[in-house]
Amino acid sequence: MTQRILIGNLPPDITVEEIEQVARDGGAEAPSVTLNREGDADKVAAVLQLPNIDRAAADRIAASINGARYRDRTLSAYVPLFM
Repeated sequence: MTQRILIGNLPPDITVEEIEQVARDGGAEAPSVTLNREGDADKVAAVLQLPNIDRAAADRIAASINGARYRDRTLSAYVPLFM
């Protein structure tokens, strides 16, 4: 089953490759990344799609990313209930 993780408080100039590295550092394998740059340019978010993992594994990855510092920002990450 595919799980999704939302990551917020990303730098406005972040690239998909950088987010993929953050996800891999958090324990994700082969994440698919979608960036959301709509609205306030300082509030960039990303959606990670992680195939073939269960909710518990996605929660562990989100917990390892949540609160991590990246380029002078504290990242937020969680697994949404619905999406």
